[in-house]
Amino acid sequence: MRLTTSLSIGPIDNVRLPRQKKKIRIEKEKFLESFGELSLSVIKPTMEVIVRRLEEDGGGGLIWDGDSEAMHRPRLILWMSLKGKITGTPGQDLNPYLQLDVDVEHRRIDVWEGDMWEREGTSRATSPWTLDEITSETVTERVVSILERAADHGQTFNPAPPK
Repeated sequence: MRLTTSLSIGPIDNVRLPRQKKKIRIEKEKFLESFGELSLSVIKPTMEVIVRRLEEDGGGGLIWDGDSEAMHRPRLILWMSLKGKITGTPGQDLNPYLQLDVDVEHRRIDVWEGDMWEREGTSRATSPWTLDEITSETVTERVVSILERAADHGQTFNPAPPK
């Protein structure tokens, strides 16, 4: 028995494929636009409040907004310091951070976080967020969690030397 299949692109397919591609392109553009609006109205203002609070408490922070060099997609990073302002270039191996990468293909925000401080900590991907999940509360809660873990680093028990 011989099976054959033929793929023919007939007149219906010639119309349907461009329509589907156009629909997908429009959905991607809307997603990017929605993220941009959310970034301006919720994410960045929340991050700015966090930086001010860190500064009031003797720490610091920076907000980096741009494109991922490797992935060529929008990225927003909140770099934090528990002591003093960030000097030089912040890094995942130096500073606590919250990184939001826009994944247009899957219509989600990939969330990375790190709690590095005092040469201790981890950096990891966490569950992605949908646009609906991003509020000033969710951003603040995530950052507080990162900072709590970072603050625990370097707190090893050092008994007082004998007298």
